[in-house]
Amino acid sequence: MISLFIKGVEQLEPKELRNYRYKFGLSNEQTGKVKPVSQHKFSQILAISLSYYKKMEQGKRPISTEVKQRLDDYFRVYMKHGIEMRVMIDYLRLSFFEADPKDVIQSVLGMNELEFETRSTGLYMFDQVSVRGNIWVFWHTKETTKNVLVQFSGQGCREYELVLKERQTDWQEYLLQLWQKQGRMESCYGRVQCSRLDIAIDEMWLREDEEYFDLFSILEKEHKGLIEDSFKLFENYGGYYTESGMARNKGLSLYFGSRKSPLFFNFYEKRYEIANRERISVEEALLKYGIYNRYELRCASEKAMNVIERFITGTNLGEIGAGLINDKLTVFDLLDSESKIVNERWAKMFRTVRELNFSMKAEKFSIERAERWFETQVAPTLKLLKIVDELSGRDFVNATIENVELSEDKENYLTWFQSSGGDLIGG
Repeated sequence: MISLFIKGVEQLEPKELRNYRYKFGLSNEQTGKVKPVSQHKFSQILAISLSYYKKMEQGKRPISTEVKQRLDDYFRVYMKHGIEMRVMIDYLRLSFFEADPKDVIQSVLGMNELEFETRSTGLYMFDQVSVRGNIWVFWHTKETTKNVLVQFSGQGCREYELVLKERQTDWQEYLLQLWQKQGRMESCYGRVQCSRLDIAIDEMWLREDEEYFDLFSILEKEHKGLIEDSFKLFENYGGYYTESGMARNKGLSLYFGSRKSPLFFNFYEKRYEIANRERISVEEALLKYGIYNRYELRCASEKAMNVIERFITGTNLGEIGAGLINDKLTVFDLLDSESKIVNERWAKMFRTVRELNFSMKAEKFSIERAERWFETQVAPTLKLLKIVDELSGRDFVNATIENVELSEDKENYLTWFQSSGGDLIGG
């Protein structure tokens, strides 16, 4: 169970009970002042008399644990069942003190120094950077400065996950070992520090008839007082651009907080970013990658270190991310003329009382999604090419299929399919 949402089975104090009425009350659009939910309505929700409820707020009657659970259930403070989400480290910056760049590449990263290209730089006050793909190692030529900074961009994180996979380990175990080894005689660095860590939470697209969270609703709810957040700055960007005479939707991006602050949120319609990057339709992007929205949390300085500490001591990265969101932001729906309720989809994504349904693995190959992709995007073109083959006497389609190589995830699927006796269900 997740202590973030159910703090043991503590009794509510009278002040906490009154705060609940303010938490779910509505704010005046002109003044912004919150009018609390009436005591009468709370007594109805709890199925007790008004006089008994008043005595609880006055501290004259005990407030049982069932009161909190009943209110949490009613207002969707938590949900008993959530939805599948995917979480990943999407940016990481680590500093190694009293270290040599060659030792960091070979011993810390476990990579071949010859695979890195070294060039001059001025970033982060360093004068040299060694680059392999999207993994950058910054260092100084001056021997008096023995600090090395390793930066993994989003793609760099994906690249290094292949290295971790070969070692049969993962980010959690890898980072734990880095922190355990600092300062030891056998270690090549004295101390390690994390200055930035980004968590990406993906709302996965599964079926066309499924309901997904509409980021535009946040703009509407912001004006109606149905967004509760502790950020001082909120911005949104979107719109269209023209390419080859066609208008392409950029998708909506929402920014909470300052990029210079320890915690910054960026929620955006990932499906549009993918579609624009690959020059395909949004429908194709959903079928191919299965990502609807992305909720990105950028943690810097002490916030990044706090995340690392929780992560390496066993806390699920998805639980950490959901906790950061819930501490700073809640999306509500209007319940009635005097109260609001946590948005159901929002609660299912980030407020579940059972183990959060966050996978840190890339979405595995899905035969069902591949079939939908084939039916809607490939089959029409394939039919055309087969007709052309028949009319021209060539064999382009069959020859291409014969020569194509299957990726690892598809080979794994075939191995499973053959061992399952050809049963499509469960793949």
